[in-house]
Amino acid sequence: MCTSILIKAQDGSPIYGRTMEWGGFDLRSDLLLVPRDTTFTSALSDHKDGMAWQNQLGFIAINAVKKPFATDGMNETGLTLGVLYMPGFARYQDIMDGEEAASLNNIDLAAYILGQFGRIADIKAALPALRVVYNKDLEKAFGAPIPIHWIITDKAGDSIIVEYMDGQLQIHENKIGVLTNSPGYDWHLLNLRNYSNLQPQDLPTDREINGVSLRPFGVGSGMHGLPGDSTPPSRFIRAVAFTQTMLPFADAAHGVQEAGRIMHNFDIPRGLVREGQHGDKIIAGYTQWTVIGDIRKKRDYYWTEFNRRMRMVDLSKLDFSGNQVLTIPLDKVRSEDIKERTADFS
Repeated sequence: MCTSILIKAQDGSPIYGRTMEWGGFDLRSDLLLVPRDTTFTSALSDHKDGMAWQNQLGFIAINAVKKPFATDGMNETGLTLGVLYMPGFARYQDIMDGEEAASLNNIDLAAYILGQFGRIADIKAALPALRVVYNKDLEKAFGAPIPIHWIITDKAGDSIIVEYMDGQLQIHENKIGVLTNSPGYDWHLLNLRNYSNLQPQDLPTDREINGVSLRPFGVGSGMHGLPGDSTPPSRFIRAVAFTQTMLPFADAAHGVQEAGRIMHNFDIPRGLVREGQHGDKIIAGYTQWTVIGDIRKKRDYYWTEFNRRMRMVDLSKLDFSGNQVLTIPLDKVRSEDIKERTADFS
């Protein structure tokens, strides 16, 4: 149940935001630094090796379940990528004999793109030559099926949505600047028409019927009907409403602040959304971490469910020439960083 947005400052700076919701288990995510020239080999089904490559660009990424599965990341050019769940609709290409060297499993696509590309135009040109397939064996390593789609943005602010449906690659221009989960992106754009009446201005206050006042109860009447549930279609509509009505902001610093305000609206507390129950264990979807990317300045911000203090990694200060992947926990200590100010009154 992830939500992603893209907003732009008046100076053109693109700011990316996304939440990571998951209900099956603790993702135990770490922050990875992947140097240039790191070699990868994609695992295909039946223990076959797929495409092998050496990344040209260093990047940082957030993984899942202590595995090298990049679920979100930024590379040293600022190119930013988010992996979002798309159950019931994602279906990848078939593995073809003799084409293993050009095939990679869907969960490796994020690391491949982050390590190879700095521009959306180059990604769009390269993707049709790849076969993106599904390796069911990786479900065991992850602990659940992995039907996913991707949102990718470069430092120029160009952005695309990448999906595989019915075995076909679909690349959508991300003009709306929003992505959630199922169904596919085209469906969400069609559904958006159902809410074209929403507006930030309040409704007229002088309406009445036979002398009975229809004055709204308070401000916000122009957004009456904005869906408030946690389903992907409703979150998509809310994200569009928030991003399209926000007041102009000058630069990236203000953009990071505004993106944080928006992303907090998509926090899902434990227990509100329940996906099922196994014995006494309730499977509840909730927000595990949130990322905001200042793409031009190459700064990746995040906070977690355990500590809502914003932290930042400045990629321009990192050394990507090393010879091994470095891993650090998202939280040094899984507890809230609370600053007491009682003494300030003394």
